[in-house]
Amino acid sequence: MMSKIDLINFTDKKDSYELMYKWCSQEFIYEWFEQRKLSYEEIENKYKNKLLANQQQLFFINYNDNKIGFVQIYKYDDKKSESLKKYDSIYEYDIFIGESEYLSRGIGTQIIKYVNNYIYEKHLCDCIVLRPFKRNERAVKCYEKCGFEIVGEYVGSDTLGNKEKMIVLLNKPDRWTFGIDVDRLVSLVLDGKKTATTSLYELDNVSKVGDISILTDLKDNNVCFIKTINVIITEFKNITWDLAKLEGEDKSLNEWKENHMNFFKKIDPNFNENTKVIFEVFEVIKKCK
Repeated sequence: MMSKIDLINFTDKKDSYELMYKWCSQEFIYEWFEQRKLSYEEIENKYKNKLLANQQQLFFINYNDNKIGFVQIYKYDDKKSESLKKYDSIYEYDIFIGESEYLSRGIGTQIIKYVNNYIYEKHLCDCIVLRPFKRNERAVKCYEKCGFEIVGEYVGSDTLGNKEKMIVLLNKPDRWTFGIDVDRLVSLVLDGKKTATTSLYELDNVSKVGDISILTDLKDNNVCFIKTINVIITEFKNITWDLAKLEGEDKSLNEWKENHMNFFKKIDPNFNENTKVIFEVFEVIKKCK
């Protein structure tokens, strides 16, 4: 069964505070998130004030219709790392899974990728930063598995004022462009005539539905933010005209097959009708120029 993940707004209601109190009373949460067990009143006051300040987006993480964790998303404005100063728009978040039975099952990586895509689609930012404690090796490894890379380290403090070594992790959306006729194909995308692309399964990364990426031009300039709508992995011979015409390049299936066959054979001389390809359908969510 495919996992269903979404974010539910944290609201100013008793059940929201009670759930946060339950989670934050567990040592495996407060060791990293609050550094001490907060009372119910402290939890209520803290998150009520966060809602009133409206500087962070507060969400429960819903996994297969069960609330299992929490994430708070906010704009990063504390440029401690030299490597971040070149970015104009940076977002950051704090996150945890509060239900112990959902730990160590690979669910964390699914949730991290979902939250990343949510932020890129909603805020169209340059990158996302996370700053966990260096000693939280399990979390750091999870973030690295999700495409974050370590770009810095500094001495900060926890919520109690104790010194802590902090790791700065950076994630950027994938950037890509077409393998041929870049300017023409980019123009087709911007005009809304091209909403799909085909690549070789053995040589390209497989996107997932909901992934956010950036299409670039021939000079490596950002052109637009792209959201993956559908991904089909099949043999080249199985591509139908209903799919092929979404690429907006050719007037018939035969013309599409001939042009793509010629292109793919330049990359792989053994390419044939039975070779696996990735057919990806996408939509433009924001133009960059």
